Amino acid sequence: MIRRNGHTMKKLYFIIPVYKVEEYLRRCVDSVLGQSYENIEIVLVDDGSPDGCPAICDGYAEKSEKIRVIHKRNGGLSDARNAGLRLVMEEAEDTDFIAFVDSDDYVHPDFARRLMSLCEERACGVAQCGYEKGSGGGFSPAAPEPAVTVTDAETALLGYELRSQAHSKIYRVGTFRDLYYPLGMLNEDEFVTYRAVYRAGRVAITTEKLYYYFQRGSSIMDDIARRMKNNPHRYDYLRAYEGRAAFFEKEGRPLQVMRAREKICRDIILRYCEQMYLPRQDRDEACVSGEYMRIYRENFPKMILRRGMPLKQRLMYTAFYVVPYSAVIAGRMFTLRK
Repeated sequence: MIRRNGHTMKKLYFIIPVYKVEEYLRRCVDSVLGQSYENIEIVLVDDGSPDGCPAICDGYAEKSEKIRVIHKRNGGLSDARNAGLRLVMEEAEDTDFIAFVDSDDYVHPDFARRLMSLCEERACGVAQCGYEKGSGGGFSPAAPEPAVTVTDAETALLGYELRSQAHSKIYRVGTFRDLYYPLGMLNEDEFVTYRAVYRAGRVAITTEKLYYYFQRGSSIMDDIARRMKNNPHRYDYLRAYEGRAAFFEKEGRPLQVMRAREKICRDIILRYCEQMYLPRQDRDEACVSGEYMRIYRENFPKMILRRGMPLKQRLMYTAFYVVPYSAVIAGRMFTLRK
């Protein structure tokens, strides 16, 4: 237990899955060890990595009492996160916090302190920060006055500031009690984040960039698009959103159901544009056959009249419904995958 000025500091557990990141792992772990917030613990989950990562993890654990290592057979990202979650759940209080960090990313020295302060001062169960994205060059100079939004969880889930990615957030441990990531799925965060946020009660979102999302390679969008061709997991995102809609239908939250349908439509637009940028022979058959548009047209009337939807979003969805290629043209001028 750590106390400061008579106040007990909640513990923040960092769960870091590790697989084939020998080149980047030290940078990640050092950034977490260098946090200005003292009461942290790091759980490194070696997911059967075949390189030097297991030895690097053990080396860190020998030098720091803040680090524990789990060695396991390879099971994928979700399985590794779940292993970390099970360890944390065995000992943490529901009022402690969890953060997920990908092992090729890194965090700002004040990541923990700023987000923990937001949660404690504003009585929030989840806090999200902005993130920098690039090839590892470091954080840009901070904006003088980052914007902070604090709202109830339902409002956050209906809005557009909250992101589904596990990273760049801290979560109260109680929001993840008995909640785990689905195994063998793409878009695994879409199955889980909304449930944790819904349990949180209140959510704080700051635009301050405190997480660095490292991008390997020069064309992330092109790589994602090519990997979708006839991929058996290409509809995992749809399963996640259908599950979200069913969850909120059961909860009696019709606006949340419509928001889930809207997310289906948004992702169809994204995937359609990415596929249309590829040569025809490289496109996913579901795009070529018109299956993407069938799904879109099925969900469009179920979400387009949602109360509170910004006019810009409504116009974009309607334009795509009428002239799908309009989104492809717009996508050449604006970033699609952020």
